Amino acid sequence: MKRAVLYARVSGDDRGKEGRNLAGQLEMGREYAQEHGYQVVTELAEDDKGASGAEIDLPQLSRARDMAAAGEFDVLVVRELDRLSRNLAKQLIVEQELQQAGVAIEYVLGEYPDTPEGRLNKHIKATVAEYEREKIRERTVRAKRRKAADGHVITHSRPPYGYRQAEVDGKQTLVIHEPEARTVRLIYQWYTAGDMKNPPVSMRGIAKQLTQMGIPTWQDIHKMGGKKRGYGEWRPAVVGHLLSNETYAGVWYYGRRNSRARKDNLHEHWIAVDVPGIVPRETWEAAQKRKIRNGRMSKRNTQREYLVGRRVCCGECGSSMYGRSTTVGGKTYLYYRCNAYKGHIANVTCDMLSFRVDQVDTVAWDWVRSFLTDPAALAEGLKAEQAEREEANEPLRDRLAVVDDLLADNRRQLGRALDLYLSGDFPKEMLTERKARLEKTVSALGRERVGLAAQLEAQTLTSEQVQTITEFAQQVARGLETADQDFEARRRVVDMLDVRATLAVENGVKVMYVRCMLGDDTLSIASRTSRG
Repeated sequence: MKRAVLYARVSGDDRGKEGRNLAGQLEMGREYAQEHGYQVVTELAEDDKGASGAEIDLPQLSRARDMAAAGEFDVLVVRELDRLSRNLAKQLIVEQELQQAGVAIEYVLGEYPDTPEGRLNKHIKATVAEYEREKIRERTVRAKRRKAADGHVITHSRPPYGYRQAEVDGKQTLVIHEPEARTVRLIYQWYTAGDMKNPPVSMRGIAKQLTQMGIPTWQDIHKMGGKKRGYGEWRPAVVGHLLSNETYAGVWYYGRRNSRARKDNLHEHWIAVDVPGIVPRETWEAAQKRKIRNGRMSKRNTQREYLVGRRVCCGECGSSMYGRSTTVGGKTYLYYRCNAYKGHIANVTCDMLSFRVDQVDTVAWDWVRSFLTDPAALAEGLKAEQAEREEANEPLRDRLAVVDDLLADNRRQLGRALDLYLSGDFPKEMLTERKARLEKTVSALGRERVGLAAQLEAQTLTSEQVQTITEFAQQVARGLETADQDFEARRRVVDMLDVRATLAVENGVKVMYVRCMLGDDTLSIASRTSRG
């Protein structure tokens, strides 16, 4: 008895259509398996919401490919061709991978024998499915843009905080929801002017105050699933989003979220729709000016010398650590502190000690320096990193080999089609159609190959790169005394070697787990667990 896996997939345009939902597809798969005497090993249901049917790395499809490679089943049963993929090249890659693993693919709605005619019919239907996907997307976007141009607000039942969706004068628009609007006005008041007793409040401070007040967030109100924070817990990023949203000043934009257009190209990409404003335009603009000013100040602050800044995380909770400064007796000290220290990250409370930057950076640089002054250690580290990357890239090379095989096969078919056309043995119309189909397949596979090759190249440490790093290390080693005094030179070395560190306290000792492309180690930072 053959072992079968049932695979079903739905996308946005399938939902609600009879027979195309997950339950309907799986039921048809069960009936098909029963009719053919197959033993169903498992059922894989894929909802590609947030992804695309054109993707090859959808979770359940990847699971089916892994099971096939492990020899766990013999037949993959799918309702119809476009359930496997709506991208011709990716469909061919999946089919080839499964066939190489000895797994057959059978479609409930459609038989495609392994003959020239069967392959032609299958490729034509796959091409039509890909074309339909593009047309559906194009029609959907065009219809939404027309509605927005007519003055409709399109939020897919997810109106911004402070608003509700409503129909006014025959148009979908936003109306102010006063209980939430009061919170929005409070946020803008705190951020731009503070209150009667205090100066303007930071985003982090606003988030902390809202959390202390127990004010529900947008996710709390709309009961969104997958929420990791507790009820009424605000994040600074959420406050920042509210402060940036021009809707609160009376203008909602269609296309802004998905457009890369700059604001000076609004007339080409974004469609503005007037809505009721919650705060005056002047208040909104004051908030933008303060954000810009704070951003500049933040950039100046990051110019302090944090050698492994942005490359260090907390060994207690896994959060990133940031550099901060404190002044005592007129002298400034720099520290690395966990982002989740004392609840600064919602739903995470960490009491990890602070680490002095001069101690951490000195230990990290001395460790990096040891490689630069030891040619043997440098060569050994680069060799190990090269081997590790080679192993990690094996799946990419396998996929590239599948694409190359498919390209070679389709190019051979294209060559035979041209020979038949020149010989005049087949009708011109039939060969013209076949030639067009093969050229489209070759083009799609070619694009896929370019993408895979680029990804493989980016993740490979070549011999030329090893030589470049070695020569650079030798150059740095010759001028180590200069680099010891030049922060930018040290930072370039740290970036080039991709140094990463985790700070922890073990048995009362501050330690650093550090790694880069040359190796890894555990280093002692200090013998005392002081907070300074």
